[in-house]
Parts: sequence; C-alpha cells; structure tokens
Amino acid sequence: MKEPIYQFNADKVVLIRQDSSTDYETEYQRNLISELEDNDRIELEISECDFFDLESSLHALTSIIREHDEHDVYVNVSTGSKITAIAAVIACQNLDATPFYVRPEFRNNDGKLEPPKEPLVSGVGEITDIPVFSLRKPSTNQLLVLSHLAEEDGATKKDLIEFGKSQEFDFIVNSETTSQEGLYRLLETHIIEPLQSESFISIKKDGRTKRVDLSDRGKEALQVFQPE
Repeated sequence: MKEPIYQFNADKVVLIRQDSSTDYETEYQRNLISELEDNDRIELEISECDFFDLESSLHALTSIIREHDEHDVYVNVSTGSKITAIAAVIACQNLDATPFYVRPEFRNNDGKLEPPKEPLVSGVGEITDIPVFSLRKPSTNQLLVLSHLAEEDGATKKDLIEFGKSQEFDFIVNSETTSQEGLYRLLETHIIEPLQSESFISIKKDGRTKRVDLSDRGKEALQVFQPE
C-alpha cells in the first residue's frame, strides 16, 4: 500500500477506509495515514465505504475517479477487500483510470522469499453473493431512463414516453410516428428490450398498466455508467 505511492511520485492520495462503524484498520495502516498527513508534498484525502458491499464500493470509487477526471488516476486493487478490487476494476475500465496490483512478498530475516507457515486468516466470515452484469455501456437515452427510474422509484411505460419527449430522445424526435401505439413500439425497441435483456429493469403488471422498476443489477450499473 505504501511503496506504490512513492514509486509513482503521487502528488495526491485518496485513501478509502472501511466505514467507521465497522473499522477493521490495523495499527500499521493508521501509522501510514499519520505519515502521509505529515508529508508536505502529498495532498491526502480520506473517503469511506463498506469494503464488503459492492454497491458502496462502486459508488465511492466512481465518485472519486470522476472528481479527478482531469488527472492521471491510478487505483491500487491489492488493498481493501476482493469486493473493492472487483469494484475498482469495473470503475477503472469504464472511467479511463488505471488499476494496478502489487504482488505481496513474504521474506525471512535473511531477506529470502519464504511463504507464511500459518494461514493469514483464522476463520470464515459471512459469505456474500457477487452480482455479475455486462459491462456494455447503455446508450445515453437508456442511462437517462435508468436514472429517472431511480429518482422516481419506478414508472409506467406511459410515463417513460412522456419523459422521453421532455428529454427529446432522438428516436422520438426523429420519428414520423404520432400514434401512442407507435410510441410504445419505439419505447420497447430502443429502451425496454435492451435494458431488460441486461436485467437492468423489471416489469410488473399494476392493474391495467405495466410498471417499470430499476433492478438491483440496474442500480449497480447506474453506479458505474451514471450520466454526467
């Protein structure tokens, strides 16, 4: 965690810590923070997330990378948890940052490589499913719909057509279709079917209408691809 900061000659370091309600930091990690705080050359920023929650990790990483999009951003995926490493690779791949991994070494007192003789952990904790989703970036219109669904806690297809009109979606503006039935077909082709095929949305009957909701997978995708 420490050596890459100096090898890359970083002028700013953003340390993402486990959220304070469940702090798993060790003494050497706290010592590193003190060392960086005392370094006049390096600007230090502290952020927090839940290392064991993909959505929390994605949100923290994408926010930080976006805040520094005018700079070269390098993300150390060898620290934190494996979940933060997954989130970091996803965020870097889609936001043009550079992930890197530092291979650990175990050496004895003579400096020779020597594997640890005891397990590094003493037991097994909670087992958590890792959501898997396509890294295909949705279109601008599809992203706006995902964001709208998140803000409105779902919508009917009729609502989405009106939203598309208000946002001047190209497939509506450039279409000669004027009938409501034609607009529904356009919505299906350009928005509903692509998002449903990626499992970003779910559709349920609500009386005589169909309601579109953002799925958990859609929420995770929105963390990465959210419109500017």
